Amino acid sequence: MKTTAITAIFALLGGVATAQTPAAFKQHLAAPVQIDSLRTINNTVQVTEHGRAADLIKAAEGNERRSVGGYRIVIFMSNTPTARAEAMAARENFDALYPDETSHISYDNPYFKVAVGNCTTQEEAIMLMERVRSNFPKAFMMREHISATDIMRRQPMVSTREQPRE
Repeated sequence: MKTTAITAIFALLGGVATAQTPAAFKQHLAAPVQIDSLRTINNTVQVTEHGRAADLIKAAEGNERRSVGGYRIVIFMSNTPTARAEAMAARENFDALYPDETSHISYDNPYFKVAVGNCTTQEEAIMLMERVRSNFPKAFMMREHISATDIMRRQPMVSTREQPRE
């Protein structure tokens, strides 16, 4: 029974739980996408929750121990005497440039590192890495275990294939 519930939660994390809450996810999908100062795309998205999906997500929110395999982009890694201060500066710089992405500082003896993003697929991580490389040219992708809570907190990636309305 417990294994079935855990499996169901991880299955849901791939699609439904890509925002802070299901309601926030629905609101984000319904919002118009601003292309530039003259063009806006208005899309209609209908999200259907199946069964007890919302209940399972709420049950998983407080459990940091549950994790899935994923990817993060390492933007800083050093073991110099000033590495801690440099890591904090790199994180502050990243947070200012990319306020919608998450950043994490960690110390894995002997390295301080700053990893960003909570990517569940390699493709998503590659897209993020290409975005941040303009400001962090030494960025590289790394496999990590990402907690279920981190995945639910992340901002969904918005991808639109429709042509803008003029």
